[in-house]
Amino acid sequence: MDYKQKHPETCLAKSLLILLEKLKKIKINDSKELEILNYSLKYDRENIARGHIEKIVKDFNVRINWYADGKIFYDFVKARGIPKKTKFILSKINLKLIDSILNEPLILYLDQFYLWERKEGLYYKFHYPHFIVVLDKVKNRYKIIDPNTGKIRLINSDILSKAIISLRSHLWFAPQIMTLEI
Repeated sequence: MDYKQKHPETCLAKSLLILLEKLKKIKINDSKELEILNYSLKYDRENIARGHIEKIVKDFNVRINWYADGKIFYDFVKARGIPKKTKFILSKINLKLIDSILNEPLILYLDQFYLWERKEGLYYKFHYPHFIVVLDKVKNRYKIIDPNTGKIRLINSDILSKAIISLRSHLWFAPQIMTLEI
């Protein structure tokens, strides 16, 4: 699978497809990425993640654990309904939680600014909410797939922590984690 997202707004769709391919060991057609995004657009613009999750559990017969940081966001999502086969959990998103559930790859919502590498261009020079896949922890670094670049790389734990904190305190978005149960 090509890990690079096809559209600027498909980081969650691509991350979900990466998890499916890694955990279910199935080959997925790249057209599915835009299909998931299009399906999710019928939901509140503040929460199109719900549509992504609903489409994935429906099409691939999996369960999703969806962790949300922040009572306001949690209550907002709960009031609009949770997709079937989804466990929605209110929890502080931080490295301690990631370490405790990282027995399989997971999806993490963060501020992409902290993933910036000089050679990657203009996109990374701005703060912007972004979903990535966290594959593993290696000493004090995390092995990630960034769908924006399609690259697998290691990032230091302090950078990952700053990206989570910045999403919450600088961009005012609720950090989130998603895991799949096959």
